[in-house]
Amino acid sequence: MTMKTGALFLAGWIVFSGAGRAGAQMLNIPLMSEDEEEDLRTAQQRLEELQRKIKRKEIPPIEFEFNKAVLRPYSKQTLELVADLMFAHPQLKLMVFGHTCDVGSDRYNLWLSQKRAEAVKNYLIEVGVMGEFIKAKGYGETKPAVPNDSEENREQNRRVEFILTKRWWDSVF
Repeated sequence: MTMKTGALFLAGWIVFSGAGRAGAQMLNIPLMSEDEEEDLRTAQQRLEELQRKIKRKEIPPIEFEFNKAVLRPYSKQTLELVADLMFAHPQLKLMVFGHTCDVGSDRYNLWLSQKRAEAVKNYLIEVGVMGEFIKAKGYGETKPAVPNDSEENREQNRRVEFILTKRWWDSVF
């Protein structure tokens, strides 16, 4: 893959409270039921499996037209799998984070990453995921996964990440 592909790789993880049950109870933070926690774990496992399939090239990565926020047609197949995950777990909310490498200005990369995250959100809405259950945020080049010291590393930094949560938006942002 080259820089021109504007490759954004699907990465996923689930946000869990770092305080644990005891800490959450001491802080009066509402806890999830055991069934809700199991549902979140199941969704996390499915999201992680999608990530592994992308790395093994079993499913296409999420990529955009060069220097644009236009999804490449083959990326929609992977996003439909993300949508299926959301349909199977309708009480979950999805945060979509866009990232870029360090080529270009900070301001431009921030703008481009936001537009690409929004393009992912809009496609998920188009296939039926409820828009109020998705938030999109671009980080530009501010959170590289690896140092931007080679083209291979820059490709890894051009990515989309997903985080699933059960929390209400006002407690997340």
